[in-house]
Amino acid sequence: MLYLLRPRRTGQSQWSRSDAANMLASVLQEHWLFCNLYTISTKNIKKHIIKLYEEFVKLLQTRESRKNESFDAKVLTFNENSAALFDIFCEDACQRRKLENFYDVKMMETEWKFLEDQRSERKMYCQDYVDT
Repeated sequence: MLYLLRPRRTGQSQWSRSDAANMLASVLQEHWLFCNLYTISTKNIKKHIIKLYEEFVKLLQTRESRKNESFDAKVLTFNENSAALFDIFCEDACQRRKLENFYDVKMMETEWKFLEDQRSERKMYCQDYVDT
């Protein structure tokens, strides 16, 4: 997201926050679907991304004179919340069944293990091929 919002050369426009968040949400959703993990809607992922980005900018723009214990507590809270940002798995069982029917692929035990790993240690990774 920060890469997409970076200033460009003179005369070129930069992405809007909404466009950058939408593109990032689409890419994230596509990646998780490739890993056979069904996600919440792109619109909700985009909301999470924009909220986190706005919190980041607010913390980044804090004046040096206002950086005290309260600021440090806000930074710690931000860091904890940012780890939960990309947990975009669809918890609703009915919606997940609809997605499984739509894509015609059911989540297997390995995908459930991968999801649990991604929520904790993050040692597993999704291969770049599909095993049939």
